[in-house]
Amino acid sequence: MADRKLIEEVGKYIDRYYEPARDDIKIDKEMLSVFEKITRLREKRAEERNQQENIVRESCEIDESAAEQFDISTMQKTKITHGMSSAMPMNRNIDDLMNQLEETFSQRLLRMIDERGMTDSEAYTKAHVDRRHFSKIRKDIHYAPNKKTVLAFTIALELSLDEAKDLLRSAGFALSRSSKTDIIVAYFLQHKIYDMFEINDVLYAYGQPIFE
Repeated sequence: MADRKLIEEVGKYIDRYYEPARDDIKIDKEMLSVFEKITRLREKRAEERNQQENIVRESCEIDESAAEQFDISTMQKTKITHGMSSAMPMNRNIDDLMNQLEETFSQRLLRMIDERGMTDSEAYTKAHVDRRHFSKIRKDIHYAPNKKTVLAFTIALELSLDEAKDLLRSAGFALSRSSKTDIIVAYFLQHKIYDMFEINDVLYAYGQPIFE
């Protein structure tokens, strides 16, 4: 059974953030924000690629009159490498960010599991998700989970609150102030408490469905 003091602290957290009349309509706005970021990043990446191509093109415009004094192939190689060296790291970072922004829930979840050095069975067992359910998630890149499943994995993978929001967003969800379950899970994530049994005790204490 969860400690009475912990239950009271969660209660204060709920009182602070819970808005029963608030509709969960933030998803569209948040998704729009993501789409806008993707568009800006794509435009920026295209611009940088154009600049990179210009650098390469300019490096190839060597004065033919100097051909006898220089090894043209070596000079071009040196210039191209030098021109790309300053741009490639930035492009690589943008590519990584773009890939993460465009990940589906399945892709993001599996990446996070690998990054934490967990096995699939460790992850779905901690999330109280059965093997057949997880197998569907792994096999279907466009699998659409319910919100409770996503929340369970945010706890199992011991995510930060920001990471949890990203995982939820990849599945088309957002933490809602009109959901006591969301607020309770957010409390535990924010305080880095990932004991599923303790979380279930608090959810039960506040009349919310537990993870099972």
